Amino acid sequence: MPDFAIDLTAYVARVGYQGPLTPSLETLVGLHRAQAFSIPFENLDIHLRRPIGLDPANLMQKLIGERRGGYCYEVNGLFRLVLQELGFPVTTLVGRNLIAGHPLRPRAHQVLRVEVAGQPWLIDLGFGNNGLIEPIPLVVGPDHRQGFDCYRLQAAPQHNYHLQLHLQGNWQSLYTFTLDEAQPSDFQMMNFFYSQSSDSPFRKQRICTLAGPDYRVSLVDQELKIRRPDGHIATSTLPDAAAYEQALETYFGIRLPAPLPAYS
Repeated sequence: MPDFAIDLTAYVARVGYQGPLTPSLETLVGLHRAQAFSIPFENLDIHLRRPIGLDPANLMQKLIGERRGGYCYEVNGLFRLVLQELGFPVTTLVGRNLIAGHPLRPRAHQVLRVEVAGQPWLIDLGFGNNGLIEPIPLVVGPDHRQGFDCYRLQAAPQHNYHLQLHLQGNWQSLYTFTLDEAQPSDFQMMNFFYSQSSDSPFRKQRICTLAGPDYRVSLVDQELKIRRPDGHIATSTLPDAAAYEQALETYFGIRLPAPLPAYS
């Protein structure tokens, strides 16, 4: 159990979850879906030059109290605290982003492994617009359809797994990971680099994404995209700061504490 007692009542209200809170598969899937539909993946504090704290109090204050989102260390970090509080055995893992078109990045993506009734599951609420809606079993091979996306795990050299997404008729590897346990402290330097370094990809774009039961919405800089189950993507360019702030509130439930520097 974590030293910090998370406020489960506040968390459940934040994500709109109404199911059981026993350490069961039903709870795990239900909470994962609820958080995926409620807490966005976003990096806006990096552009506000606000420090990103990964300790439990900071995660609760930002994601629950301020009704914000965060990137993988924050959203998966919060979910880890919730699962531990409920009695789930949770292991923190680290992966490497493999998205096509990007330079090979260091192993820096946080994911979770949770065991329920002897079956291990992959948990990840922090991979943005291509991320999981529900946990998937840590088993190589089977396809897992979630909404209008389909995922699978494939074996890779050196005891790695690849999480793959079916896109435009092909399987694309999203990231690779091993089952070696990482500690929360291992992510402190990664968090510092990705939030502070001028070389960080998160310093180059403002990103906000959220899933819904029948859509995925993303806001990258001023480009808003809404993807529907039939594959149609509605795209619009937001003309000014007022439109940007309205989109943040309408689609992601976010009200920023200060204007973004580009609009100040």
